[in-house]
Amino acid sequence: MINSDENITKIRNFIKEKTGIDINQDKFKKFYAKKIEQIVKEENYNNFPDLYRDLLTNKNPELIQKIINTVTINETYFFREEEHFRIMVKNILPELMKIRPPGETINILSAPCSSGEEVYSILIHLLENPYLVKERDFMIVGIDINTSALETAKKGRYTKGSMRAVPPHLISKYFIKEKNFYRIKNSLQEFVSFENVNVRDKYSMKRLGKFDIIFSRNMFIYFDEHSRKETIATFYSMLKPEGYLILGHTERIPETSEMFLKQKYKNSIIYKKR
Repeated sequence: MINSDENITKIRNFIKEKTGIDINQDKFKKFYAKKIEQIVKEENYNNFPDLYRDLLTNKNPELIQKIINTVTINETYFFREEEHFRIMVKNILPELMKIRPPGETINILSAPCSSGEEVYSILIHLLENPYLVKERDFMIVGIDINTSALETAKKGRYTKGSMRAVPPHLISKYFIKEKNFYRIKNSLQEFVSFENVNVRDKYSMKRLGKFDIIFSRNMFIYFDEHSRKETIATFYSMLKPEGYLILGHTERIPETSEMFLKQKYKNSIIYKKR
């Protein structure tokens, strides 16, 4: 049903408009076409026009979510690009705590949060620097478009592969071993929250409130230029004055941007709201 070049192009364009993810035609054929074809059959579609109409009119949200879950990338692990977490606790947070009113909560957003490893990595780094949590309250929110990934995040249960960069003493301190899995302790789960939000949905994003730090690492490498610009503008509007945006090591905001001031910390570039 969707294997013709014309139909694949329509599905690709729908996904790009909905999520910002720009998938190469050949890559789509190789990795996603058969999976989506199977989903479509399970939803009892017999012809492409009916399928495409329901996608465009949002008549079948469950189908759309299944397609999104199929094409979104969720490869991550605890303490990935750890230098960012060290910069957060040693440089960014002490600076923010000087300029934020006493008693004001520090809000941190992970967008997208995938299966939750980044959110819990942020929390562990905060807890390992007790002077920070003694001084302030923190709110950590993780959002993602993939509902399957969010279920893992909410359960806080991970494979050995997700734990590969966590030192043994921190594993024993913050996790409980359950057969071949590691579960984040219940006491830690109380400090974080997860929501199913699409970063391309400006209204749902702004409903989350204002943040002091936004982590958005390794998402823009999958976006087209238009989606990148729009999402960066959304992040800018969601940051408090002099808030920070942390991207992946290979991602950059254009030098011509007047929204952010580029700051260099060791091997990392961090962006501060002007």
